[in-house]
Amino acid sequence: MPDIDLGVASDWTDGDYNGRVKLRQNPVLQSAAKKDVVVSTPTSIELSVNTNLEVDQRTDRIYFTTHYGTTKKVIAVLDSDGNLSIAGQVFTRQGNLTY
Repeated sequence: MPDIDLGVASDWTDGDYNGRVKLRQNPVLQSAAKKDVVVSTPTSIELSVNTNLEVDQRTDRIYFTTHYGTTKKVIAVLDSDGNLSIAGQVFTRQGNLTY
């Protein structure tokens, strides 16, 4: 199945600036038919769904990744029990967080 191109998602002039949804081979279960669903943005933030280290759905995880230069970094992992692991620090801010 080809990537689903969501169209222009950035005003950057370098690299791919479209948002995409795609299937990617599971990095742990490389010979399995199981694929990961990846949502990617032009700013190199990716959300990878259905990735797990086992064949059991109870261990499914959602990986939040980004690129730092040419290095791909995992910045957070959410498991099927609702546990969120974050690389780095969590900051609390006073007032309303807005987008």
